[in-house]
Amino acid sequence: MNTIDIYREFHSDKNKETLEVIRKWEQEESDTMLLENKPIHGVVPNGKPVFQFLDVSKRFHEGGTMVAHSRNCIAFIPAGFRKAPTYNSMNPVKYSLGGLSALMSLAHILVIPKNRRIYNALTLKRTDLRLVSEMEELGSIALLQLIRGPASMPGSIRWQLSQTGTIEDTEGNAHSLKIDTEDISESCQENFQLFIQGRLQELLDQSEASMKFSFHVGNQASIGYLHLHAYLGNLLTIAHDKMECKASEQGVRKNTPLDDVIYMMDTHGQ
Repeated sequence: MNTIDIYREFHSDKNKETLEVIRKWEQEESDTMLLENKPIHGVVPNGKPVFQFLDVSKRFHEGGTMVAHSRNCIAFIPAGFRKAPTYNSMNPVKYSLGGLSALMSLAHILVIPKNRRIYNALTLKRTDLRLVSEMEELGSIALLQLIRGPASMPGSIRWQLSQTGTIEDTEGNAHSLKIDTEDISESCQENFQLFIQGRLQELLDQSEASMKFSFHVGNQASIGYLHLHAYLGNLLTIAHDKMECKASEQGVRKNTPLDDVIYMMDTHGQ
């Protein structure tokens, strides 16, 4: 199913009650998104998406994972991991530890609006094009920081690749922190060999030209609060591939490219 078909289905009459719940929340007529007293998709039991009440504006020294911010947006590394004591609860790279919560590439950023309630890419309007452009720009700035950052900078590529030792999960199992070929997508093995061969700077230069931007559209988004994914197409992880495989079984994509969403906004956004 393509993006336009997903948009049309989402905005069809059969979904009108959910759409009204979303509209009231987006317009701040309601603080929650409950339908018949039950949270809609992407919303926790209190009726709110986590980004509505979690403070994602804390930097690493404050216990958070924020990398950059702009006038209207915040960029941070996915966090909130609870299965093992990762740094500031940052989601891990390794699928063997994080499963489908693991990062999609060695550098992975989420960008959300600061002061605007938008449920999903499917509720974006043509008038939001400037906001989406700002989200993309901030995602690019944040990724550059992770690409160019030193090994002492949490979340940077150098930091990720310098991890050693083990971490114990909540079930008492030990997991290696070292990133190896088994953690990297089959499509990116040749690129990862640059690191193994001691050609890290070449890999980092390649990374700057390999940025990808996407939305998890509709039910593919686990959180009902607009968030742009910014990541690296040359250093995709096994977790990325597992996510795409699971989505394809449902006839959709996990990651809908930003350009597809912009086209949808321009042609169908109200």
